[in-house]
Amino acid sequence: MPHPSLMAQFISFVKRKTSQKYRFNQQYTAGKWDGLSDIRELARYSVIAGVTKHFFSSARILDLGCGEGVLLQKFAPTDYAAYLGVDFSEVAIQNAQTLKSEKASFVVGNLDSLQVNGTYDVIIYNESLYYVRNPKDAVQALFKNLAPGGIFIISMVDKHGKERESVWTELNGILEMIEKIKVSNAAGDSWTVQVYKKPR
Repeated sequence: MPHPSLMAQFISFVKRKTSQKYRFNQQYTAGKWDGLSDIRELARYSVIAGVTKHFFSSARILDLGCGEGVLLQKFAPTDYAAYLGVDFSEVAIQNAQTLKSEKASFVVGNLDSLQVNGTYDVIIYNESLYYVRNPKDAVQALFKNLAPGGIFIISMVDKHGKERESVWTELNGILEMIEKIKVSNAAGDSWTVQVYKKPR
């Protein structure tokens, strides 16, 4: 029988190898997520950037699940006053650092237990909220970080319908929806982008 310490090391190794974070790091290293810069994804990113610019001429943006910073590239530097991108993949954040500027920065962070300083006009979950263990709690925890008059923009791909619908139902119970936008491409992929504000 293996020594207990070796068994513990093995279990730790298996957990690390099968963890979501490990898989995403491997996928970013292998270039699996390079397609997010493809034209097939452009409409979704353009809607999120367009909604941001519709409400704010120079927004303070918190981008949760930012990956390699694709969304930031849809904004001109004059479109935002500050941008913070957060992702749990160290590889994605390392790759995103090439976009860092005086107004834009990227950090590694766990969206399940995120603590950020300051307030933001726009808090975005772009295809990331369904990776969070408790989406409702995660969003509510950020109420203190949403500036007066600020908005949440949440995008989710239209797959796994019941799972997505349960998240939308939870969000509709704690937030006031401003707009709902459906986006699709020629490949048959579709997304729902919903814009919310905190309830009065």
